[in-house]
Amino acid sequence: PGTYTIKVSAVGLNIQEKNINTIAGQTLVLNFVLTENSQALNEVTIAGIKNKYKVSLPSASLRLNEPLLEAPQNIQTISEQVIKDQQIISMSDGLIRNVSGATRLEHWGDLYTNITMRGSQIQAMRNGFNFVSSYWGPLTEDLSIVDHIEFIKGPAGFMLGNGDPSGMYNVVTKKPSGFNKGEVSFTLGSYDLYRTTVDFDRKLTTDGKLLFRLNAAMQTKGSFRPYEKNDRYTFAPSLSYQITDNTKFTAEYTLQNAKMTEVGSYYIFKPEGGYASLPRNFTLTQPGVQPTRINDHSVFLNLQHNFSADWKLTAQVAYSKYLQIGTSSWPSVINANNTVIRNVAIWDAESKMKLAQLFINGQAKTGGINHRIIAGFDGGKKDYLADWGQSHDLDLPSSPFDLNNPNYGFPSNDYPNFDRETPLLLRAIAAGGLMDQKYLSGYVQDELGFFDNKARLTLAGRYTYVSQSAWGGPSDKAKHFTPRIGLSVSLDKNTAIYAVYDEAFTPQSGLLRSG
Repeated sequence: PGTYTIKVSAVGLNIQEKNINTIAGQTLVLNFVLTENSQALNEVTIAGIKNKYKVSLPSASLRLNEPLLEAPQNIQTISEQVIKDQQIISMSDGLIRNVSGATRLEHWGDLYTNITMRGSQIQAMRNGFNFVSSYWGPLTEDLSIVDHIEFIKGPAGFMLGNGDPSGMYNVVTKKPSGFNKGEVSFTLGSYDLYRTTVDFDRKLTTDGKLLFRLNAAMQTKGSFRPYEKNDRYTFAPSLSYQITDNTKFTAEYTLQNAKMTEVGSYYIFKPEGGYASLPRNFTLTQPGVQPTRINDHSVFLNLQHNFSADWKLTAQVAYSKYLQIGTSSWPSVINANNTVIRNVAIWDAESKMKLAQLFINGQAKTGGINHRIIAGFDGGKKDYLADWGQSHDLDLPSSPFDLNNPNYGFPSNDYPNFDRETPLLLRAIAAGGLMDQKYLSGYVQDELGFFDNKARLTLAGRYTYVSQSAWGGPSDKAKHFTPRIGLSVSLDKNTAIYAVYDEAFTPQSGLLRSG
């Protein structure tokens, strides 16, 4: 019992007050009518700075469960924002200008991204898997499906032990984010570039456990050289499901379809004058030669389970099937009078890859020493077969192609008519176009952190068995242990110095002349 004042207030409404007297056991009902007012809040300014280009943490597929600054390895990440701001549309389209010491070699156009660092070609990875089945793969990724790309310089035993020691790049594809969002973009550019991309990201259930994302792109593109085209479409749905609070399953499928000019015609030169003596827009491509067509399918399945806040298990598998029907173009004869005979060779190919990984990340502490632990297995089987055993000269010796006065009319020796009725496997055997690889490896790493983790010592090793063959020859086999020792010291929050010893290997393929 007593006298009370009840006040009702809300932003944008006039305050209402009522005084009441109550007695014991009494129930009162009060009605308030709230009216809007025009009074505004004082302006509040929130300022912040976000570095859109710097990425401080590696992807889960890189297995390093630590900030990049603390890892004893040179790792550079090209973020999604960099890709957007620079309007990069494929792996071969200016991406490496962001990576010191990286160059592209040869003429392969958009067929595959041939990147060299530290003296040799680097390995192409996708979501942590080695995605190379031949010297000419994988198909260059359309960046509509790419979240970011990680460049790792030098041998990196935490990823693989066999292969060139120069490094690798890891393409991390887009996955459901848990936010409802969508984006459609249109790009128009020089040389008849027309491109559309779609990014649709959605929660399929109200509790956010089932997520879906669709990325798609379609483009037609010409070239600064006549008669050269590169038309593509890409379709990449992905699905993730939070099975429990600690377990998540993700599935991805990607289809990339390409229709492009035959490769090989990019070499431009003439005997008289040598290098760069022909105009930049000169081409040896013959209009009417059938384009190269590629269908590239890939599937990724990933399961992550957190045992605790410090321990996590990752199991993932990948399957890829690559189908190509096409040609490659080279000069078969070069005459001193600046004439050539252009040759077109068949290049039909098929590739299959089956890959699997199982690894665990964990953290522990013994006394004053922190431990970051990685342990796991990798295995895979890759097969590539190709027919490049048929070729056809477009020009007759009596009527060669004149570099000084090019004529792109009907070729004097007609267009090729290749045998594609015979099964590809039989044609590949006859042409020596068989390649395969089987491998199995295990890796264990302990990174010991001292002085409140300011100094870190990495002790690791990988044991690899690999069997591979090329050109239809016998298999080269190897079993090899590759150690890894690293030391990294943080000087301040932005600076660290490191030293690392690591190895990579390739099976010995050379033969003594004596046998």
